[in-house]
Amino acid sequence: MTALDFWPPAPGLRRDTIAFELRGNHFKGHLVAPPVDVGKRPLVLVVHNYQGLKQFDVDVAEYMARLGYVGLAIDVYGDMVPEDEREFPTDASRIPGFQKKCFEAMVAVDHDHELFRAILGAWIDHGKAHDTVDTNYSPAAIGYCFGGMAVIECVRGGLDVSGVVSFHGLLQTGEDPNAGKAGADRPPLRTCPNHYNTNAIVVIENGALDQLVPDESKQRFFREMDEAGIDWNFHHYASTPHGFALPTRIGPPGRLYEPADRRSTLNMLDLFREIFAGVPQNRVSHNAAGTAIPV
Repeated sequence: MTALDFWPPAPGLRRDTIAFELRGNHFKGHLVAPPVDVGKRPLVLVVHNYQGLKQFDVDVAEYMARLGYVGLAIDVYGDMVPEDEREFPTDASRIPGFQKKCFEAMVAVDHDHELFRAILGAWIDHGKAHDTVDTNYSPAAIGYCFGGMAVIECVRGGLDVSGVVSFHGLLQTGEDPNAGKAGADRPPLRTCPNHYNTNAIVVIENGALDQLVPDESKQRFFREMDEAGIDWNFHHYASTPHGFALPTRIGPPGRLYEPADRRSTLNMLDLFREIFAGVPQNRVSHNAAGTAIPV
């Protein structure tokens, strides 16, 4: 794999595939770690948008490794969306079927909170078991859209994370209004008790023009986090749409808006410096979307 054109070559990065079976479903993710002479480093999980794990998510895992952490791009859908069917179709005739399959997978996971947390917890366990990971630090988790919802679910479920960053993610699990529009059946939510991880820091990066996060959703989220005793930050970006941190190369879900992408990336880097105190953070000139980051 070669570097994107905004990154210099980094042949020393370590790459591995992590695969496992859970409840009859097969999952495969991609890990990227700093060179072997760097030693073990904290783990950062990267959670995909509604499309499923694809090349951009692996690029984000590489960005984590270039920063000096172990990036693990995880797969939450498994067999429900085959590995070779997660990139947005260039053939317009295939888009309806693609959307239906992806949204059905999302609904199957986010409408069953216990299953959702079991998948996320399994990924945390498998990631921590890798020989590149420094388990003296609880992992971080970042996610985009559906993935942003997922990282908040890690906190609700009491999973072992030290901090999470949601990029244009939904704030309540299983309440995506687009699911029905895409033709996916919406079964009743199967909820389970919350066991909030009050040691985790929650950072929300949200676009002011994001129609999927109305004011009622924000206020409900703020009340929930306050009542649970969660340390949270909410960053609200003017003139910023849903999908602002995703590059246009992934297809229509990518609505990159560089001012918000840059500032939200800087907030993420600040969080990592806090929760991974004492771990050197490398300067990397561009994030995985290609946005220039001040160094």
